[in-house]
Amino acid sequence: MAAKEPSKLLNLKRLAFRWALEQRFRLAALEVKVPQLGARIDVAACRPEQPRKVRGRIVFKPGATAVFECKRSRADFLKDARSEEVIREQLRVLQQSRLELEESLRRNFPTLREGETLFPEYDMYRYLDAGCAPYAELVAEMNALTAQLHSRTKFAKLTRWNAANILYLVADPEVAFPQELPSGWGLLERRDGGLFMVVRAVWQDVPEVHRWNLMLRIGLSASASMEKRFEEGA
Repeated sequence: MAAKEPSKLLNLKRLAFRWALEQRFRLAALEVKVPQLGARIDVAACRPEQPRKVRGRIVFKPGATAVFECKRSRADFLKDARSEEVIREQLRVLQQSRLELEESLRRNFPTLREGETLFPEYDMYRYLDAGCAPYAELVAEMNALTAQLHSRTKFAKLTRWNAANILYLVADPEVAFPQELPSGWGLLERRDGGLFMVVRAVWQDVPEVHRWNLMLRIGLSASASMEKRFEEGA
C-alpha cells in the first residue's frame, strides 16, 4: 500500500485549489497527469471562456490556464531548484531592479493589465508589450540565470512546455525567496490559514492546443479522484 501523502503538502495543494477557484478558475484538480512532461502537476486549473457566436457558429475556447507547484520545505525546493549562492545573489539584485521597472510600467502603461481576476492586486500584466528595451534585457538576463538554477527539473519542464498562462510556487514562508523563482513564476505563501501573494506571476502566452490539453487532463484527473473516493466509500 502506498504511503500516505504528508499532510503539510496536501494542505498546500488544497489551499492552491481553493485559491484558483476564488480567482474564477472554475475547473481545477489535484495531481494532474501530463504524459508530455513525464510528471504530475500538483494543482492545475482553467478558466473556460463563454461560448461565442462567430459567423453563425458557436466557438469554444479553453481560456486562461494556471499551474501550481507546492513545496513543503526549503530542502524540497532547493533539491528541485539546484540553487547556487552566486547566482542567487545576482538574481536578488536583478529582481529589485525588475520590481522597480514593473512599478513604473504599471503607472505609465495601464493598458498592459489583463484585468481578468476577481481582485485587482492579482491581475496579470503584459510588461514586455510595452516595448521597454531595458526591461526586456533585464528579463533576458534573469531568464538565463534561472535556467541555470532550474535546468533538468520539474520547473524547467513546465516552463519549456508552455504549460499554462500563469505558474505559481506555493509554499510556507522562507521556503523560497523571490530572486530564486524560475523565470516568470509567482510565489504564494501560506499565512494565517490562507495564501498570500508575495510575487505576482508574469502572464505567458500559451498555444491554444496546450491549454486544451491541460483542460482535458484536469477533467481526467478530477474523474479519477471521484472514482477513488467512491471506491473508498464502498
